[in-house]
Amino acid sequence: MLKKILCVITLVLFPLMAWAAESWEKKGDYYFLAKTRDNFALEGAGPNIFASKYLAYGGVDFLVRGESSWQDYGRLDLEGNNMFSLPIRPGMKVEEVHFLAGGNYSNSYEHDASMRLFGDKYFYATLSVIFAYEDGTHNNLSVPVFWDWFDIGIGEWSKNGATIKSLGENPVRQKCSMFHIIFVNPRPMEPVKDILVADSWIDDRPFSDVFAVTIKSSDTLDAAAKGEK
Repeated sequence: MLKKILCVITLVLFPLMAWAAESWEKKGDYYFLAKTRDNFALEGAGPNIFASKYLAYGGVDFLVRGESSWQDYGRLDLEGNNMFSLPIRPGMKVEEVHFLAGGNYSNSYEHDASMRLFGDKYFYATLSVIFAYEDGTHNNLSVPVFWDWFDIGIGEWSKNGATIKSLGENPVRQKCSMFHIIFVNPRPMEPVKDILVADSWIDDRPFSDVFAVTIKSSDTLDAAAKGEK
């Protein structure tokens, strides 16, 4: 009987462990969310077809390439005001979350004509990460995003552990800004239950295109070793 129970537990847990390992690649204390359709399910405004599998900004690597047949390479599914839950191991400790994100300079009013009533200046959205801890508490960090209809140029904004750095134009998408966004967990030693990503939205379309995610953690998470393919 005990042997049967152990077999059932193995059958239940093994697929979950295998899926977790397929969701991340790792080097040192950094985990890179794999570019699969399970993780990056939302089709974006245009392709990010980078020559290399990884990009590096500010000392942080990002996994930016998916399958060779997948021309869009995907975004986090934040459509319809959806929250995306990063596929972490519950109870792990996470120090930082890093995004590469962008938006087309002129796509905001394309999806909601009523927004034209407010003019084309001063409007911005927010991109947020919510750290939900095992003890039932949470912390919400946000950055302003306002790249949709003009080139903001190189710059940086930071407050309370949330930072957004302009990287200029996306090198492989025409008329698209690219940003390195950093969220520093204010309680890095507290076990984390969930890390949720939320975006402002126009109609039911997310305002931002998040197309790469990296987390920093000295804790363990099933992952494949980083390697160029």
